Amino acid sequence: MTLGPALLLLLVLWPAAAQRETPYEKFQRQHVDTAPGWEPDPSRYCNLMMPRRNMTVGFCKQLNSFVHGDLGLITNVCGAGGTPRHGDFHYSNSPFNVTDCRARGAWPNCNYRGSQDQKRICLACTNGVPVHYAKPAVCSKKAFWGGD
Repeated sequence: MTLGPALLLLLVLWPAAAQRETPYEKFQRQHVDTAPGWEPDPSRYCNLMMPRRNMTVGFCKQLNSFVHGDLGLITNVCGAGGTPRHGDFHYSNSPFNVTDCRARGAWPNCNYRGSQDQKRICLACTNGVPVHYAKPAVCSKKAFWGGD
């Protein structure tokens, strides 16, 4: 039995299509850590999590932030738990524990320096769910409206 070119192409492409993430799933993979406890050393945490979350494949993602907490509370920033800002951005009403990871090395030896802080988060939302994490300054009143 021989496979026609169209069927062969379908068999090759189907696994890739099945593994595609929605924007919300990508946001979760890149920015959400719901584990109740996490590595207390922020640099060690970043060096464990960045490869685990596939952000060192072929390049070192230069900057990434992980929000620690309940997924429902993080998602709720796009609703009652956040304040709408310009465009589709929402600023959390309450602070979250966040670990910021900054690359110090070049691929393939990605090395990260981490820092942890408690801060309000800025999320771009689509259809009521977060799809992008932005620096808090993107949502800050001062950055866009000249206020304090």
